[in-house]
Amino acid sequence: MSHHTGDTLTDRASTTKVAIYGPGAMGLHITRLLAARGVRIVAAITRPGSAKLGEDLGVLAGVAPLGVCVRSDAEEALEETEPDIVVVAVDTYLDEAMFDIYATIVRANANVITLAEEMLYPFPTAGPRAKELDELAKQHGVTVTGTGHQDAYWVNLVSVLVGTAQTLRTVEGELAWNVDDFGPALAAQQQVGRTVEEFTEWLSSTERKPTFGRTSLYALAAAIGLTPAQATTRTTPVVATAETHCKALEKDIAAGKVLGYTDTDTLQTEEGIDLVISSTGKVYSPGESDFNEWRTTGEPPLHLRNERVVTADTTCTTLINRIPHVLGAEPGIVTIDRLPQLRFQPAADLLIGGLGGRMVDSAAGSA
Repeated sequence: MSHHTGDTLTDRASTTKVAIYGPGAMGLHITRLLAARGVRIVAAITRPGSAKLGEDLGVLAGVAPLGVCVRSDAEEALEETEPDIVVVAVDTYLDEAMFDIYATIVRANANVITLAEEMLYPFPTAGPRAKELDELAKQHGVTVTGTGHQDAYWVNLVSVLVGTAQTLRTVEGELAWNVDDFGPALAAQQQVGRTVEEFTEWLSSTERKPTFGRTSLYALAAAIGLTPAQATTRTTPVVATAETHCKALEKDIAAGKVLGYTDTDTLQTEEGIDLVISSTGKVYSPGESDFNEWRTTGEPPLHLRNERVVTADTTCTTLINRIPHVLGAEPGIVTIDRLPQLRFQPAADLLIGGLGGRMVDSAAGSA
């Protein structure tokens, strides 16, 4: 559960024990992938009143029964099963409810790895709560880390790309993801089916939380070694030019209605280098697919494009490959810029709790 030093392969007789907190679409996908790699899942936790309570996690995930029933008594479940690490796939932001979930896990002396986008780099946007959680994790000797698709495609790959530059003026990213891959709640959040007038009214009257892109730019700045200065966001609707079917909402979106929107975030840095990311979440038309594209200005100009990225899959596989790094990291909130280079983890590395991460950390000379 908490971290140990000086372990060898023979010192660790038991394998890594994982709990799933939030057996929704992403939590169940992670369950399937962990089961395929032979990782031991010991607990599954959801909110009180969920229809999934009492169900076998494996059956819910579409694999063989795991003998793990979904529970809502988080403290008891964690105390009884003593997981080394808990996968949290519940919500985006470090609000009071999510803080309570993380704190419950940390007080059980278990590490946390989460898909929550703000947790990729929470200190600039969730200041006081992030600092409190960081201190709590240090007191209990465990690590809390946010990861997912952004870890690989918006931070790691980009930081390696700019490592080939002589000079940098701007680093600009453009990406798209399909609303239909993430269900009706996110489709509603992306204002799918609204009129342009309704979208404009929503945008002007809503106090929006920090975007996924802004959090990722803070992480990217840290990975590159830049000092953030001013951050801004511009939001524009994506309007249907023809009738488009929305699978998430099970209805057709008429031409002229909103399919989603684009957030363009800019982070100016004290070094004079601007980081920009334009993220479009919309209902796709036939033939469209996810992509990530990055360009730099400076010498030499650089370009990276990833076509037909399966974002839902890469979100979950990135988290799984990070597990040994989190188990081997120092206590506290440890952001991805402080972890070893993301890499594929063979099943054996996942099964030995923390050893793979410590070996990589030691070789890299990092914490």
